[in-house]
Amino acid sequence: MSVTRNDVAALAGVSVATVSYVVNNGPRPVSAETRERVLRAIEQLDYQPSAVARSLKTNRTQTVGIVVSDILNPILAAIAKHAEDLLLPSGHSLILGNSDESPEHELQLLRTLVGRRADGVLLLPTGHNQRTLYSAMEKGCHLGLLDRQVEGVNADCVMFDNEGGAYEAVQHLIESGHTRIGLLNLPAILAPGRGRLSGYRRALKDAGLTEDPRLVREVSFKAQECYAMAGELLDVDPPPTALFAASNRLAEGVLRHVKERRLRMPDDIALCVFDDVAAFSYMTPSITAVGYDTREFASRAVGFLCDRIEDRYDGDARIAQVSCRLIRRESTIGSTPDIA
Repeated sequence: MSVTRNDVAALAGVSVATVSYVVNNGPRPVSAETRERVLRAIEQLDYQPSAVARSLKTNRTQTVGIVVSDILNPILAAIAKHAEDLLLPSGHSLILGNSDESPEHELQLLRTLVGRRADGVLLLPTGHNQRTLYSAMEKGCHLGLLDRQVEGVNADCVMFDNEGGAYEAVQHLIESGHTRIGLLNLPAILAPGRGRLSGYRRALKDAGLTEDPRLVREVSFKAQECYAMAGELLDVDPPPTALFAASNRLAEGVLRHVKERRLRMPDDIALCVFDDVAAFSYMTPSITAVGYDTREFASRAVGFLCDRIEDRYDGDARIAQVSCRLIRRESTIGSTPDIA
């Protein structure tokens, strides 16, 4: 037979209401001595409060969903890990979903989370399913967007400084003597790709360089397409002397070609990547990359969402931007890299 609050109250010598105040941390205060007796009784009886009963009473399930596009991407995995670390102390459980950049898969995940009455969802959106997002918010599921805004969806959003980070990367390549710089970019229909393209173009313009459209390739998130497009960039005549890959996943296609063609970095081709991942610092040569604080990013996103869930804020959508910095390593400057 399962243990009830009545059993805990009897063992602790308190009322059932007092047990509820301890379990729910309110609404009425409980003395330290009484709280300790109740907690000892809970531990001794191995009492597990009913999440269903609590959710019916508070209209909250203490669950939050996070839906990312590619859980194998170390940046997104780090953000999800930090989000869970930040949510657990407040009693929230995290449900992780992977959309694989599929609007259909994203739709299924959103419907599941709303059906389970998740208090909120952190979402790296595909840019589709606006109607489902509206419906989720109308049903009381709070929404936080990750690095991508969705037109018409009034939700808080945390962004990387995509344009600023790309600008600094391309400016560094220009200052290193490169005038033919290729860009392997994310889809410009999405905010990160749009911002990183803008930063690339602005850096060229400020340096008095004319953009060569043959040196810009926009790719999907499929590994094989990244590899093919990287090959096309390297085959342009005359070829680029430097490449800027707009994500760590896109850089994988470039690095495959570097190995297969036995190119030397930075002598044959210089490489700079948006997204600094741990492997870049100990590869040979080490890879110059745009870095940022994934914990800060997760903290801003979780903070916005919890503000909504806990009724601390119900105003207009907020946008926060996390700054980026360029970490110079051997793939662009040879043997005297920055210390990450």
